[in-house]
Amino acid sequence: MVKARRAAAALLLMGATAPALGLETEAASEYRLKAVFLYNFAKFVQWPPEPQAEGGAFVIGILGRDPFGSTLDATMEGKSVEERKIVVRRVTRAEDLRSCRILFISNSERERLAGIFKQVGGDAILTVGETTGFAEKGGVIRFRVEGDRVRLEINVAAAERSRLKISSQLLRLAQIVGPARGD
Repeated sequence: MVKARRAAAALLLMGATAPALGLETEAASEYRLKAVFLYNFAKFVQWPPEPQAEGGAFVIGILGRDPFGSTLDATMEGKSVEERKIVVRRVTRAEDLRSCRILFISNSERERLAGIFKQVGGDAILTVGETTGFAEKGGVIRFRVEGDRVRLEINVAAAERSRLKISSQLLRLAQIVGPARGD
């Protein structure tokens, strides 16, 4: 298990620093890398034991306009986490949010972030987004693109409120952020 985690950490680290190369568009390459990150987050975050919907599947939800297209589905095809099949769902209804273990919140939802965070507050859901200020406003992990690299911002307090434990290996790769002053 330790050896597998080290190998996954190395892959995650490589993804965090690898430039987007090749003939694919920059956006396709960026979202392919972000899809790999989402898969690895599932390995580096510990959720409290709770009954799961979807027949015990590990659900990754996308709320709002889907920037991944088929990339996320293809990346997760045939994969599992702790012997649970990964299922990707596009969610629109509030009641569907709670079936997710990881919830990617699209930029299209930036005006509704406060309400979404309030809605899932306390649930064991890893919220991930790329909107400026996402982590400071209460999201757990924000993807930030600098040049040709994808960087991470992690709000440890938001993770704790969601009863999630983030691996120190993942925390070392990220900039730790918190709520804005006065919050």
